[in-house]
Amino acid sequence: MKQTIILLLLILPIMIFAEEYTLDELIDTGLKDSYSIQQENVSMLNARSELRSSWIGLLPSANISAGRSKNYDTNLDWSESASFQLSKNISLNEPSYYDIRTSILNNKNADLSLTNKRKVIAFTIFSKYLSVLEAQENLAIQNENLALQQRINAQVEVQFEAGDKSVLELQQSKISLIDYQIAVNEAMNNLVKLRKSLFNYLNINDNGYVLATPDIEISVENVKFQTNISLQQKENSLRSSKIILCQQRMNFLPSISLSYSLTHNDPNDIYDFGKYDRTKNTISLNASYNIFNVLQTREQYLQIKRTHKLLELDYDITKKNNEINLQNLFSDFGTIKQSQKLYSDKMELAEKNLKMAREQYNLGMISLLDLDRAKIDYQNSKSSSISKEFELLKMQEEINLFLSNKILGKW
Repeated sequence: MKQTIILLLLILPIMIFAEEYTLDELIDTGLKDSYSIQQENVSMLNARSELRSSWIGLLPSANISAGRSKNYDTNLDWSESASFQLSKNISLNEPSYYDIRTSILNNKNADLSLTNKRKVIAFTIFSKYLSVLEAQENLAIQNENLALQQRINAQVEVQFEAGDKSVLELQQSKISLIDYQIAVNEAMNNLVKLRKSLFNYLNINDNGYVLATPDIEISVENVKFQTNISLQQKENSLRSSKIILCQQRMNFLPSISLSYSLTHNDPNDIYDFGKYDRTKNTISLNASYNIFNVLQTREQYLQIKRTHKLLELDYDITKKNNEINLQNLFSDFGTIKQSQKLYSDKMELAEKNLKMAREQYNLGMISLLDLDRAKIDYQNSKSSSISKEFELLKMQEEINLFLSNKILGKW
């Protein structure tokens, strides 16, 4: 009784204000306030910052200096000096070049990670939203079933007192009544928990408004697996590993570098810019080879090569598993769709039986007890049909999430 009162208190604001939550509104709210999205945004910004830093690494080194000094031993006047130095060193194993290439791939993965997180959050909110709707439908049906069973039990008691029903039939009726009371209590508790789970995930207060039923079409096409965000990220990581392996392979070659240096300096008058002495303007080509360092380079190269082989194997295995998983998802989708069709047919038959039972009851051919039982059969078949409809919708978006397609055609 207390739980029924609590449920009425929850429903009362809905009846008074007639306001509602929509699925699109809650998904947009979840994406806006999500801590996970904020984390991915930071990772994306950091990846872009690293990419800019790697491009900046291509710039030459430029130094400006100025000084003023006096030697007290020689008792000379203060001397002033200033200089500007520009230099750039380029080698076969130029770190800036490899940093740029790996940073580009890391930036792509960061963008993909943010996109995927948005899809995951949208799918999670969608799933929780449907779970609440399903729980609401189930609670409504269980309440109707309980009311019908109460009427059935009351009729059985009357018939028992009249001698038309046995003690066993009376006890069975009471047991069924208790079962329906348990079902209502469990359905009510499940609805409260699922609703709390939804709004806790959204990190917003629940104002008690009703959840609007979304209009979603079933439009899944059976396609072969090509790629998804997870596989694209693995592919980018594999490319990055190839770049690092190539960089390490270059270490086996002699160290050849080309450098240029330009220095201007005036030891006398730092303000006389027109008479600066060009003290250094040189270009040089150097080559060297560390004989014993090749052993350490070889070990480092073998380590990176082994890691790269594992990444290749992981990529191939993931791609094959994705192909199998997609086939399983489509198989499950087809099975659920068939079950939903059968449950829908069952509900139609139960509805026809209920219609015939009402006609027979009006003609006095069956008792009110038989009519109420026909109503319970219809309610139970309706509950099963609705449950399969929600399951089918979830499976459709689960396939879209797996393929990295847009969730509900928007996110």
